[in-house]
Amino acid sequence: MKHKVLLITTLAIGLAAAPAAFADGDHAATKGASKFGKDSAVTAFEPEEGFKMSETALSSLGVRFRKLDGASLWSIPKDALVRIKHVSGVYRRVEGWISFVLVETHGKNNSQVTIRSEDLQPGDEVAIDGATFLRMTEADLNADTVDSCSH
Repeated sequence: MKHKVLLITTLAIGLAAAPAAFADGDHAATKGASKFGKDSAVTAFEPEEGFKMSETALSSLGVRFRKLDGASLWSIPKDALVRIKHVSGVYRRVEGWISFVLVETHGKNNSQVTIRSEDLQPGDEVAIDGATFLRMTEADLNADTVDSCSH
């Protein structure tokens, strides 16, 4: 757990500090500089597509995905369900892109919840462990401060 907290803290600091690392007072210094790439925890980010993370980062954070089978209702661990205000969703990975998908819940027991979503397809991968870290990463990537200057 200590390593997970350290990695997510490093990820958050790296994302927030990346523009400042390239700037020397000149806002143009950050143009063309990328915070993402093969040596980064987050390897790509597109607001409409979501984000991609390296396998090393996913493994270090304990993120695991499970493919959905052919049913239209799926049972997932309760911890995989992410609640944001008044909605619930899961993190889905398709072709490496990770994005938040809204779901409806259709029953629970002690450790599982049954979900349904028009946006989920059989074969999609859903995060069953580490969803909290994916939420933190997404929130940081979508924050207005990610691309702002610190001076």
